[in-house]
Amino acid sequence: MSAPTAHRARSETQVDDGVDWFRLCALGGLAVMTATWVAVLYDLTITLGGSIPLLLLVTGSIALAAVLSRLISERVAAVLTVGLLVVSYGSYILSTPNGLELLLQAWDKIIADSISLLTGLTVLRLKEAHLWVLGFAPAPAFFSWYLAFRRRYVLSAVVGGLAFLVLVLTGDAATAFSGGWIQRGMLFGATLGGIAMIGFGELERHGGSVLQADVLVVLFTLMLIGSAIQLPFTGTALRLVEGGPTTVEGSLTSSPGETTIQGSIELSPEVRFTVTADDPQYWRVGVYDRFTGGSWLRTGQAGAYGGQLESPPGETETVSQLVRMHDRTNVMPAANQPVRVEGQVREYTQVTSHGSLQSTVTFQPNDTYRVISEVPNADEATLQSAGTDYPAAVRQVYLADDKQPDFSNAFESRTQEIVDEAGAENPYETAVAIEDWLEENREYSLDVNRPNGNVAESFLFEMEQGYCVYYATTMTMMLRSQGIPARYVVGYTPGQQVDENQWVVRGLDSHAWVEVYFPDVGWVKFDPTPGGPRSDTEVASIEDARQSDDGQVDVGGSEDQPLTTTTAIPTNRLTDNGSDANRTFRDPDLPGVGSDNLGGPIDGTGSTPGPTVGEPNGGGPGGFSEEQQRYAAFGLVAMVGLAAGAHRAGATRAVRRAAKLRWQGTRREPDTDVERAVERLELVLERQYGPREPNESPSQYVQRLSMSGVDRRADRVVELHEKAVYGPGVSREEADEAIELVDAMVRSNTPLLRRFAS
Repeated sequence: MSAPTAHRARSETQVDDGVDWFRLCALGGLAVMTATWVAVLYDLTITLGGSIPLLLLVTGSIALAAVLSRLISERVAAVLTVGLLVVSYGSYILSTPNGLELLLQAWDKIIADSISLLTGLTVLRLKEAHLWVLGFAPAPAFFSWYLAFRRRYVLSAVVGGLAFLVLVLTGDAATAFSGGWIQRGMLFGATLGGIAMIGFGELERHGGSVLQADVLVVLFTLMLIGSAIQLPFTGTALRLVEGGPTTVEGSLTSSPGETTIQGSIELSPEVRFTVTADDPQYWRVGVYDRFTGGSWLRTGQAGAYGGQLESPPGETETVSQLVRMHDRTNVMPAANQPVRVEGQVREYTQVTSHGSLQSTVTFQPNDTYRVISEVPNADEATLQSAGTDYPAAVRQVYLADDKQPDFSNAFESRTQEIVDEAGAENPYETAVAIEDWLEENREYSLDVNRPNGNVAESFLFEMEQGYCVYYATTMTMMLRSQGIPARYVVGYTPGQQVDENQWVVRGLDSHAWVEVYFPDVGWVKFDPTPGGPRSDTEVASIEDARQSDDGQVDVGGSEDQPLTTTTAIPTNRLTDNGSDANRTFRDPDLPGVGSDNLGGPIDGTGSTPGPTVGEPNGGGPGGFSEEQQRYAAFGLVAMVGLAAGAHRAGATRAVRRAAKLRWQGTRREPDTDVERAVERLELVLERQYGPREPNESPSQYVQRLSMSGVDRRADRVVELHEKAVYGPGVSREEADEAIELVDAMVRSNTPLLRRFAS
């Protein structure tokens, strides 16, 4: 298209006042795309803090892009963008513990952490996540809008798409868009925004018209298909309907870095492991410090076990534990606080930033490992006098952020009322008061509806019953509202005692509780879940399984022993039964541990994933399920997109030409049939010799090609054509002759039909 033509076509998209609607639509598409990934970051700041600074940074970046788009070149803008990213990421690293050392000496760790972030590690698990969010936003906002202002729409879409892709890979986009039709519409809007920007932008640049809308249809289809693909290395897929674990155990231990609070849930009576130990303990699996309102996250990364771990600061009791697995799992239950791992398993052990253990391999049935723990055993008087001189590292991680607390003023006030009513005068008495209040004022039940919004606030103000997850979550946040460091812990209760020093632990023993920090003592367990109702529920589940002849519910004579699940252990003391700290256990062995086990399942809970209780799974309109309706809609869009793509690529034109070449059509008047035959003849000759010139008659065309050895049957066809058009006309027999000659030439020039050519 010439410049004047392009200008004329472009002017057709404008009204008399000079408004370029194609350009406005393109910029509007970018606005929608930007709003989508900024909404994900904004959702993160609701938990982390910094919502207003985020919006100001994005707005300022766009304004700066508008100004600089007229002043600096694209190369300078690209360098400026890279500089923004480097400075932002460097500032984030410097803000973390040992940040300067990492920046100067440990680039391998920085790269490893970046890879982890892009393979499913949510931003919320970063130590200084709010700084990461504020540092991430300006660069893509600036560069995408800078390119759009300079009419580089495709590159602008790439930059905006990369920003959104990063948040998809971390799993945060899926979390932000996991509920509500408005949020799902925003996700769909990102696709439409990208289409609008590229489509309308390219139409504006090249002077296109609305008749070229098939380009937009193709783009829409490609982006829709792309957005539906689940990358194999992402932690969370972008799905409109999410399933969840159906057992307490699955909801607590299915993800080592995050545990989501579910609604109604079940118990699994199957045996998971046995423990030979000096004392009954709560077998801790995971510790979580960051509350999002509906889930718990573990910030920081796990590192390789390097030997003796740090002991609690106060007086402790040494507890040796030999754990024998009875199911596939990679969790490593151990009493608080593990300080030493013995045997071959050390090679596969990792330690989280909160001091709990996890395995890099999947344990098989009969695998064993041994852990030595130092359990705080301070008495009540010591805990009452511990004071509030908390270490800076504890305050930073386990206390609420004053700028963005995880609770409302009403939540804090109600907690203060409960504490005042109990007459608590120190952190220990405050913890006991909250623990007692929850036990006495909320009923234990597995059949609950998960509330919308903040679970802790709902359990304190609205709900009347719940299970361990709700009790532990609420107590943790109530303690934090009083300035007391607390954290959410998951694992297993002691289980059923079957021998003097042996306990059988089942899936239904999975549990959530609270750990509270006391200066010069360490982390001390509190369990606000009512013990009696929970124990009754567990015993009933085991008895039902036994009556159903479930072969996995008992092991080692456990059916002959009393069901003493969920043993209550006093918070402020541990009974000394004369245990020997130097007791010798056999060396742990790991039969079958090797490269084949490295890719095993990460949960090992034995629970079957399924839809969360309460989610609709019935049929929709016409008896079709929601999933079938989604597939049908997706297939329809894909078919429309394929058709538009075929049209844009010229496939439909090629199909029409092929059909016209090989099919004469219904017989009509002899003269008309001859004209149709000549059109087919031209298609045959065009494939071999090139098209006929605009001012060239069919007979002149064939005569010109005779010098190239054209098929002599073509001479007879154009002779009949001359007679039909310029002469007295042709007979039926002559028309049939022309058709048969062209049919024969078509067969001769079609590879699969050549063998049938006459």
